Amino acid sequence: MPLDGSPGGEEPRGPWCASCKAPITKGQRRVRVQFDNDPHGFRGLTGEYHEACSKPFASMARAINLMSFRRF
Repeated sequence: MPLDGSPGGEEPRGPWCASCKAPITKGQRRVRVQFDNDPHGFRGLTGEYHEACSKPFASMARAINLMSFRRF
C-alpha cells in the first residue's frame, strides 16, 4: 500500500518544495522564488515552493536582490 495515497504505489512526480521538501502535487498552488545570488538553485534557494512555504523566502529574495544592486 502506498504511503502517499497515489494509485499503484507510484512515486510522486513533478516539482518538490525547496522549503519543506514535500512534493507539489496537482491542484496545489506553487510559487517560483528567484534569488539573484543563486540563479540556478545550486545553493538550494531558487526554486519552486508551496504558496504558503514561499512567503518568507520571497521576502528574503526581494531584500537580497535589492541589496545586490547597491554599491557601497
